[in-house]
Amino acid sequence: MSLADESCQTDAAALSTVEAEMLLTDVDDWLTAQKTLEKTFRFKNFHETMAFVNAVSWIAHRQDHHPDLEVSYSRCKVSWSTHSAGGLTRNDFICAARVDALQS
Repeated sequence: MSLADESCQTDAAALSTVEAEMLLTDVDDWLTAQKTLEKTFRFKNFHETMAFVNAVSWIAHRQDHHPDLEVSYSRCKVSWSTHSAGGLTRNDFICAARVDALQS
């Protein structure tokens, strides 16, 4: 089963650095920085950017796990972190994989 097929779990435990690094191989071009998992997506125009933001919002709502988003005309930076766990959890990687699936 791929990460994108999994669902977020309540009370997910924080991952060790090694566990997070292993899961990084299962998502495309995401980076870890200061207990977050982040990636910047680029688009042709504002309309495409906002369609992407709405799709990410739908994923977040369905998984009850919400990212920080930085949105501008032709890009969106998505940052996942599980604040209740104090860092990265498997939930962050599940949602990242689901966002990656939007572009496949």
